[in-house]
Amino acid sequence: MLGFLQENGPYQLADGATSFTKNTFSWNKEATVIYFEAPAGVGYSFCGDAKDCVTYNDEQTSSDNMAAFLELMTTKFPEL
Repeated sequence: MLGFLQENGPYQLADGATSFTKNTFSWNKEATVIYFEAPAGVGYSFCGDAKDCVTYNDEQTSSDNMAAFLELMTTKFPEL
């Protein structure tokens, strides 16, 4: 989370500070960053019902999810 706030985002939080300041070196000024985690249920993602997160082959599920995501992104946002 610290890397996300200090390096990627438009704001940063200094040690001991109680408020954010503008990050003049933010990555989002120069690039589009997309965070993709797979399969569902890892990292910060969640499932409404635990049975929805069941995968039988993490490698294949991750590959299928990434292929679907890339197809969506190239169709919806070809400029990226």
